[in-house]
Amino acid sequence: DAPAFLEAEAASSCLVGSHKRVWLPECASSSVSTASGEAHSEGTPTPLSGGSLSGRVGSLSKSPPGLVPFASDEPAYIRLDAYTSTDSASLGEAPSEMPMVVRSECSVSGHVWLLCQDPAGSRRVQDALDKCSSHEAREALLQELHGHACKAMRDPHANHVLQKSISIMTPSSLQFMIDELLESDGLATAIARHRYGCRIVQQLLKRCSASQVSGLAEALMQEVVSLACHNFGNFSVQHLLQFGTEEQRDQLAQAIVSNAETLSSSKAGDGVILAAMEHASSKDKLLLAQAVLHEPGLLVRLAQGRFGHSAVMHMLQVLDGQESLQAYMVLKGEMATLRASTRFSRVVVKYLEETTLNLDGVSREGNAMTHQASPLRVFEL
Repeated sequence: DAPAFLEAEAASSCLVGSHKRVWLPECASSSVSTASGEAHSEGTPTPLSGGSLSGRVGSLSKSPPGLVPFASDEPAYIRLDAYTSTDSASLGEAPSEMPMVVRSECSVSGHVWLLCQDPAGSRRVQDALDKCSSHEAREALLQELHGHACKAMRDPHANHVLQKSISIMTPSSLQFMIDELLESDGLATAIARHRYGCRIVQQLLKRCSASQVSGLAEALMQEVVSLACHNFGNFSVQHLLQFGTEEQRDQLAQAIVSNAETLSSSKAGDGVILAAMEHASSKDKLLLAQAVLHEPGLLVRLAQGRFGHSAVMHMLQVLDGQESLQAYMVLKGEMATLRASTRFSRVVVKYLEETTLNLDGVSREGNAMTHQASPLRVFEL
């Protein structure tokens, strides 16, 4: 049910000359003189022109009753005390004695979800969360988003309020977001693939304890390959590799090794391969490097990717003995292709040209290399 203020907004706003005329909300004081000198008594909507007392007051879409809207030219994080008492000092009244933090909380209390869906309103709620006088006050504001979490995650403005909450609230206060993500099958992975929702999933995986997000992690791992190849979903997989438990990282690494070719063919998937080479166990890193090396053409293809080229250089450090020599020779044989391909593959070319091999036990005879007793020690980045 929309407040009366919203229903009347279109009818109450009109143009008078070169100024926009807006009605002062219900919080207006008893008597205000307009630019024309006309007085309006308490309870009567007061039209204000651009040059009047509240010239800086503009129309804010979805502004709830009792709130003075933001002007269109106000900064992103506006001082809420600029909108208290509707310029009581200019009206001849004594300035409010209410502390700033209390006025911030009161100005959004009861209207959090409505404000979150508006650009200026979202900033206003974030500002109120920052200025709350206590943890309990923040909890009270956040309580108004219970039941709206998944919708807020997909909203271009409300998702910023959730991100702010994750950054300043205790993990236990964020449990409602996790609970709502797990309310139905497939919802968590759908949010992880969303342009805005993926940010919330990532922040929860980073901020909350492993036990708290275990259910969320399990839901994501059920579709790990699909997520890893998705433009937005891949970031949640990368966060799991970085912040997940050792068991979760092992499980993810096994899935990545088994699907290395599929991931290497995806622009998003090579970022997941790089994350695995950075955060997986030493054993899993070696298994992944071997899987890429033994698949024909895969090492060269990966070297041409935005993140894959860094993964390849990690692999050259991990591989040992004959396998490191094999990887080096495969890339050397495709130097012309790598030079002509992408700016990323040219990084690999430069790395190969600047890298020196420790040739303990390796002798050169013309263009041939013969491996002898001691193993080849590979490049240093």
